[in-house]
Amino acid sequence: MNPSLTINAICCGVGNVLKRIAQHQYCLMTTIFLLGSFPGHAAWPEKPIRIVVPFVPGGAADSAARLMAPSLQKRLGQPVVIENRAGAGATIGTSSVATAPPDGYTLLMGSASNAISNAIQSKLPYVFERDLVPVMLVAEIPGVVVVPSKLPVKNIKELIAYAKAHQDDMSYGSPGYGTSVHLAGELFQSMTGTSMVHVPYKGASAAMTDLLGMRLQLMFPALAAAQPHIQAGNLRALAVTTRKRSVLAPDLPTVHEAGLAGFEVGAWIGFFVPKGLAPEVMTALQLGIEDTMKDEELQRALSKLGIEPTPASAQVLREKVESDTRRWEQVIKNRKMQLQ
Repeated sequence: MNPSLTINAICCGVGNVLKRIAQHQYCLMTTIFLLGSFPGHAAWPEKPIRIVVPFVPGGAADSAARLMAPSLQKRLGQPVVIENRAGAGATIGTSSVATAPPDGYTLLMGSASNAISNAIQSKLPYVFERDLVPVMLVAEIPGVVVVPSKLPVKNIKELIAYAKAHQDDMSYGSPGYGTSVHLAGELFQSMTGTSMVHVPYKGASAAMTDLLGMRLQLMFPALAAAQPHIQAGNLRALAVTTRKRSVLAPDLPTVHEAGLAGFEVGAWIGFFVPKGLAPEVMTALQLGIEDTMKDEELQRALSKLGIEPTPASAQVLREKVESDTRRWEQVIKNRKMQLQ
């Protein structure tokens, strides 16, 4: 074999290999460049992120969003802005997100009110399950069954007996028609065969004032709203309305445990985005929220407001919306409630 021919062959082979490597590198760099040129594949986030809260400032959803914003901003590297768009039972703010571009820059801090709207509103400008995609469950807001401390009722069984003995003479209050507090009372009546008068107010504080003044005999408010009055001895807490006991009041039984099997009214909050968000942006967003929820200082701050941090997957959040919607549709049908 001619040594010079062998060397030439080797050199040609090496040259071809190097050429192919260079071609592959060029293709890779070109692909990366092209991907970066399309908006859908641009680095995210590149501008401020907007969290729409479909309620007035001060509620659980608004408080949670504002507490989360600084930590989320730090993790995502862009400003996080809270925008309150209240009205029509959360419909106005929810609609603004449902019709927003699916680019990861507009989020909805959704809640159990969205599931109620699905059930009680006859015409919505969106289809929630179609137009909005769950990102992550953030927290739950336990409700509580409370009566004035002077009412001769000390537990759920006694409450049922008292309500049956005072048919149509017993009143319960809520922050408004179609709220979870209102529907908790409707569910209670449906399950116990009792009849009470529902008194809607423009906000929880006015209803709480009348409950303290014995003008109402019962309410199903958020635990956080009632806790100061419970601690002061002016209200008596009978049970929490959630499926499981709350870590915020571990000594209180659930309504189910206390004798009304199957009763459950759970408020929750979680993030949603418009349908069509790119998978890589969804993943980045979920990781940012998940990491934010691990912040112990944030967890303590939420707990002080009666908001129980329960971060969970998008699938868990989807199931909550579906199960709540089915439950409230059945209650509305059984109680022959008027659709809005």
